[in-house]
Amino acid sequence: MAFSGSNSSTSINQQLAIYAGSLVNPNVATVEVADIRDYELPIYSLDLEKSDGLPQAILDFKAKVDAVDAFIFSSPEYNGLVPAAFKNLFDWFSRVDKVRFGNKPMLLMSTSPGANGGKSNREILEKIFPYAGAEIVATYSLGNFFEKMVDGALIEEDKGKLQAAVIKLEASLK
Repeated sequence: MAFSGSNSSTSINQQLAIYAGSLVNPNVATVEVADIRDYELPIYSLDLEKSDGLPQAILDFKAKVDAVDAFIFSSPEYNGLVPAAFKNLFDWFSRVDKVRFGNKPMLLMSTSPGANGGKSNREILEKIFPYAGAEIVATYSLGNFFEKMVDGALIEEDKGKLQAAVIKLEASLK
């Protein structure tokens, strides 16, 4: 499953996740794209959970997560941190199951228009995701997205680095 932590309709992190998914060998896996905008949730509150229970959207997200074998995830960095939309989904998701990602492999990525490529947030997520049952098998950060993603494809130097990360993810599925 390829998805991002962004709720923007023009998310460069969603674009990167989809692009990474296109590099997966079809003989190894089929990639399904997910969009967190399809899982609209109220802001998490213990009081709301007690009064209304878990929203159907989070149960639907859990079903999608349970149905796949691995994850390609890319997250933007908002002021050095996780975007609020993803943090909220993550908070609701933690109420469904402690091993949210089923101990399945993940390629964890980030990108941004700036040189850092969202690396600070990616490093935060690299520490958090294993506690949520994701086995980080590879990481990748892409700085200067708009200079390096040209006509829907990465320039060769960066494509090779991302392909190496995708190959590590594929190897974890065998």
